[in-house]
Amino acid sequence: MHAIRTLSVAIMFILFTPVLLAAKSTCTPLVLSDIHVAEETAGFMVDVRYPVLCVEKASRTIRDWVGYRLFDFKKFDPDHDLSDFPHKYDMTMNYSVWSVASGRLASVKLDVDVYTGGAHPNHWPMTWVFDMANGDTVTLEELISNMETTLPAISVICRAVLVNTLDSGIRDMILDGTEPLEENFSRFILNDEGVTFIFPHYQVAPYSFGEQVVTIPYANITKHLTPEINQALGLTIP
Repeated sequence: MHAIRTLSVAIMFILFTPVLLAAKSTCTPLVLSDIHVAEETAGFMVDVRYPVLCVEKASRTIRDWVGYRLFDFKKFDPDHDLSDFPHKYDMTMNYSVWSVASGRLASVKLDVDVYTGGAHPNHWPMTWVFDMANGDTVTLEELISNMETTLPAISVICRAVLVNTLDSGIRDMILDGTEPLEENFSRFILNDEGVTFIFPHYQVAPYSFGEQVVTIPYANITKHLTPEINQALGLTIP
């Protein structure tokens, strides 16, 4: 799997410095265990891991999504036995987990690889941000206060970082993949540095460039977050 290239915006506004306050943790440990699904047949191989979180509703959301993906993979060509195509189909999946606000908000990223023929596997990320007080998923619309004004602002920041970092010859691809549309920014996590937006293969760059990641520090985005998210994160504007 290609290494994730992490890109960060390091601009800090003097008059806009959020302060991270302590927040009560909801449950510990955040990750209770993980589930490992390992299967192999004449034509298929599955090696999937996903986390079990300390809030059942959040864990069920992850489990159900993984279950549907496994079902789709297995039904793609159930009779595949290498007779027509001399390679096994395979699915692999691994995970990463982050928490902020003393565990109140937990982010989960699944890295999925599926090979069903062709020049290379297909890669894509799946992300969730969970409110661990109740296990609900925080959507992009629940993260930012005004989609109409904030998405263009996020788009401008991400474009600037990607254009500055990647090959200028793919500028048009970057611009298309960062149009201020909800689906272009639906993969995100919250970590200690800020809000991280994840762009899968082909969205902003050719396959060979790998997955792209842009982190916007909280100092640059707090004014665009909903009051509920700011409160959960303990972020204030002096």
